Amino acid sequence: MLIAQLKDNVYRIGIPVPFPMKHVYCYLLKNEAGYTLIDTGLNYEKARVAWEEVFEDLHISPNEIHTIILTHFHPDHSGMAGWLQQKTGAEVWMSSTDLEMFQLAFQKEVQSANVDELLAAHGVQEELRNAIHTNLTKITNNVQPFAEIKPITKKEWKLDGREWQFIETPGHSQGHFCFYQEEDQILLAGDMILDEITPNISLWPGGSKHPLNDYLESLNKLKGYSISEAWPGHGEVIHNVFQRIQELIDHHQYRLHEIKALAVNKSGFEITDELFAERELNAHQWRFAISETLAHLEHLVDYQKIRRIHSVPYLYAK
Repeated sequence: MLIAQLKDNVYRIGIPVPFPMKHVYCYLLKNEAGYTLIDTGLNYEKARVAWEEVFEDLHISPNEIHTIILTHFHPDHSGMAGWLQQKTGAEVWMSSTDLEMFQLAFQKEVQSANVDELLAAHGVQEELRNAIHTNLTKITNNVQPFAEIKPITKKEWKLDGREWQFIETPGHSQGHFCFYQEEDQILLAGDMILDEITPNISLWPGGSKHPLNDYLESLNKLKGYSISEAWPGHGEVIHNVFQRIQELIDHHQYRLHEIKALAVNKSGFEITDELFAERELNAHQWRFAISETLAHLEHLVDYQKIRRIHSVPYLYAK
């Protein structure tokens, strides 16, 4: 657990997650009614202990948190919403699009079959599919208890006594939101812009069929805002925001070039295997690697750079 005071009324809180990035950064903003919290962490023991330490170290009573807003539905950002709602009594809010995805991914029984069908269609063997299914089941346990979540309908919100604009930035998830404070030129970025690592852009059942195109359009959209610094969900505060945006665009253009070169009558899994040949991946990492490769492959298909052959499994070719 890490705490940094960014402004007189803003705390940046690193909550541990059992993944390579080690922490998810949540933001606690003070206003006249108490506190608004942006994102929550994954519900497991270390994270619960960390939040108890946050309340103690900042001398905050849990019931001072009156509002919890989730940038997106992914479990490292939404997983503790229910636990914190029970502890604080706060209202929990998320985009209507990601609320539907949260329910599909974690509260309905059809998604595991949808995921298995997608992976099988792209050449993933049964043993790895079973391992990914087990991993997804475990993660579902880390988003319980389920919060009562309301869909965001506002375009702006007083998070710290000042108005913050809500910006729709689909890509990392279809309903991802960033929050922008115009006077200080601050972007509360969620997982839209990260430093050092690149946000995962995935093709996933129930989500956008064009996630990479969505993401690139969102990056270009953010170029229209004056942003002096971005507060991300992982990694350090970003000061060279527009340089980082261009680096992310360049990264995906290069990855598209790589994947196009590999698309020689191969399945999505075969292409993923070649892309990550030098790394040993666990089931969690395979899931991200495969789904991001598929997002790039489908982007290439959309722009007629390659074609998808409707065989079993699907193959991609020039």
